[in-house]
Amino acid sequence: MSKARNQKDELERRDIELENVIGNLMIAEYQVEKLRTRVTERIGAYGYGTDRKVSSHMFKHDNKWFKISVKVRNLR
Repeated sequence: MSKARNQKDELERRDIELENVIGNLMIAEYQVEKLRTRVTERIGAYGYGTDRKVSSHMFKHDNKWFKISVKVRNLR
């Protein structure tokens, strides 16, 4: 009886680290989808007749300045 119980306990053991990684992956996928939705909504708000097709962001890290520019194009 105890051998069967040990096998059952071994099968029921959880790999907490693996569960955390999978949980983080699910959260990341959800966040990517939400960000894609937000970007799509923002691009749609610009319309086609406006000059606001570039977004820029500047930040400083380790005493260096960085500028990220994103050009928006609708590829219909």
